[in-house]
Amino acid sequence: MADVYKFKVRLCELESIMWRDIEITSVSSVAKLGYAILAAFESTASHMFNIKFKGKRYEIVFEDDDFDDEPAIDPIKTKLSALKLNSGDKLSMEYDYGAGWEFEIELLSVTEMKRGAGTHYPYVTDGKGKGIIEDTSPYELAEIAEKTDQDGILPRIADMYSSKEDEWDYRDFNLEYCNVFFKDNVWRIRCAYEEFE
Repeated sequence: MADVYKFKVRLCELESIMWRDIEITSVSSVAKLGYAILAAFESTASHMFNIKFKGKRYEIVFEDDDFDDEPAIDPIKTKLSALKLNSGDKLSMEYDYGAGWEFEIELLSVTEMKRGAGTHYPYVTDGKGKGIIEDTSPYELAEIAEKTDQDGILPRIADMYSSKEDEWDYRDFNLEYCNVFFKDNVWRIRCAYEEFE
């Protein structure tokens, strides 16, 4: 029987203002955990990512793009249960190697999944902060947050789905809204990465 893993995912450098609690099944792939994190932090998933645990790197490698000395393990073919995770274990995730987004992923709990509940997951149970802004760095986002707190003026950021700019408040997190589109966004991100593998 599958278990439900509850992870606390913190955006490094901004841990106190941007985090999510995500539940996902143990039979999900390591890649799906990555997709869920990207979806939860409003990423467009237009860059590479990897997840590391106990010195092993899980990364979708396109053709001969593996430049690291250690070969990557395929996260699509690796189930989370294969990692033998225990509460308190920490993984890390890097996204957009040029910008340097990093996430700390801590396993908070492992519970047995109720029969027939598999379609409920992945699911965001709590969080804080809006998410990342693509093609910026964590340092730039920290500056935006600091300036917003000091001046009270919200920056205008280009919407990723339209050409217009909208006010962007880093403090704006709506759990219900996040989950309305969450599974669809995870699916879209999976398609983007796996159809071009």
